Amino acid sequence: MKKVLFTSTALVAFAGAASAEVSLGGWAEMGVIGGDGLETQFFQDVDVDFTLSGETDSGLTFGANVDLDEAGNLGCTTCNQGVDIFVSGEFGTVTLGDTDGALDWAVAGVDAWGNPGSIADDETAHWGRQDSWLDGAYDGQILRYDYKTGDFGVAVSLEQDDRSDLARTDANGDVEDSDKYNWAVGATYAPQLGAGTLKLGLGYQQSDRGIVSLGITDAQGADLTERLETAFANGDLDQDDLEFLETNFGYIPQNNEADKIAVALGDDASIWALSAGYVTDSGISIGAVYSDWAGDELDEGSYWGIGGGYAYEAFSIHLNYGEHKFEGKAGGELKAKGYGLAMGYDLGGGLSVLAGYGKSEGTLSTGGRDFDFDASDTYSLGLSMSF
Repeated sequence: MKKVLFTSTALVAFAGAASAEVSLGGWAEMGVIGGDGLETQFFQDVDVDFTLSGETDSGLTFGANVDLDEAGNLGCTTCNQGVDIFVSGEFGTVTLGDTDGALDWAVAGVDAWGNPGSIADDETAHWGRQDSWLDGAYDGQILRYDYKTGDFGVAVSLEQDDRSDLARTDANGDVEDSDKYNWAVGATYAPQLGAGTLKLGLGYQQSDRGIVSLGITDAQGADLTERLETAFANGDLDQDDLEFLETNFGYIPQNNEADKIAVALGDDASIWALSAGYVTDSGISIGAVYSDWAGDELDEGSYWGIGGGYAYEAFSIHLNYGEHKFEGKAGGELKAKGYGLAMGYDLGGGLSVLAGYGKSEGTLSTGGRDFDFDASDTYSLGLSMSF
């Protein structure tokens, strides 16, 4: 996720004790990127962010956050517009839109510990990171309530299946029930402990359906397809094995343009997850996360990861590692792991030099055979500008 520093570019209006404000901020990045199957090339990216905020006479705050490169559905009032709208007071905060579910809100990922970032997000784009959990099982429009008091925090969230009858009609003409939801709960505890802060997070998420997707490069897809077709030609795999790949992992061997492996969790998908970390006053931070996954199509599923960072004056460095493992009830298994590295040097005034690296490896098992993915890595080097 990009870091945004809001500037003083604002329009402010006052009416008694009430006020309203529109703040404009953003970032820009430039440099070079490369990796396996990717030519080393120039890179540039830019984004503009708006924050709209107001306060009532009684102290109730409200507003919206608009990220222009995410706000692609502004005309759709019943789906995820790519923005979030909130109301906050002593009772807590209610947020609707493009926001984290309660589990994601509570549980820290491997990249949350002392990470300066990179221009191409290399340290977070590998197979060893998990950040969305079951968020987005439907249209991604999430309603979340969260409340913090002292060192404690709690949250609950809901995502609704609001598809049309046509979209919920299966191949047999039967219409699925519409009363389906993706809900989650989460809790945090962050007390001061010695010369730093202990950070704990716990969450649970339940959805009527679930899929876990891992992106693959063109080179990985072509290589895996070639080896699967060779095994089929040699009689080591049959047509049922290939159809199993499509049904359970969303992978069609004949399609050289496949860009992901998708693990079907089935109905009644659920996750429980916890994270623990420690951030010292001297610039050292370290944390870990573990989660257990379940679903009608899943016999066993888990994810764990660890991350850490160190900051000294203008320099910072971060490293993370994680592993996914999913085994289907009908057979088949996917193991995926990866690590990421990020380094940064703050030049001041919102300008930083950033470098990133990420590497992914995995194994797909079907028909009693293991097929290793070619290891894939990416890297980047450049300047990040916050405005």
